[in-house]
Amino acid sequence: MRFMIDLLRLTFTNPNAAGLHILELRPSFGTALSAFMVTIIIAVVLMFALNGFQAAAILPGFPAISPVKLAMVMGIGTLGLVGTIWLTAQAFGGNGSLTDGILVFAWIQMLQVLLQIVQTALMLVSITLAGLVSLIATGLLFWILFGLLNSWLNLESMWKAAACFVISVIGLSMAGAFILVSFGVSPGQVAL
Repeated sequence: MRFMIDLLRLTFTNPNAAGLHILELRPSFGTALSAFMVTIIIAVVLMFALNGFQAAAILPGFPAISPVKLAMVMGIGTLGLVGTIWLTAQAFGGNGSLTDGILVFAWIQMLQVLLQIVQTALMLVSITLAGLVSLIATGLLFWILFGLLNSWLNLESMWKAAACFVISVIGLSMAGAFILVSFGVSPGQVAL
């Protein structure tokens, strides 16, 4: 428990050092993947709990899906993002391992779950305050994300980490849109 508290404190004060702290764990691929899946399951359970334990739609206009399908979509999508960031970082001179990337994204997912809990609690007090905290937390989470990516990929610059992230998200989005269109989803539905 002390490790998690120290890691949480370090994440908010020095994301690069927090990333190095995570990388010192050196887990096996199976352990990193298990940690990743546990965080995805926690996020899905929380999402469904906040939705009254009813199926939820991922995007407007799409049918509601079960928690198992949502966990699969989130897991596969995030693993795809980890892979594309890793590939993009190779062009920028990065040299992190996929196992470390999975572990870093497990931690990022945990941070998002904690933020969602804080936002939900604040909504009970003030929706305006919850919105303000959400806005500030979004910027903070990007700073943390880029610091963790920088540590994982040894890019020596948070700007390179940010570029890798943006290029990867664009590439993954284009690939996803191509796959959906290949399965007969119209371009208008993809643009939602």
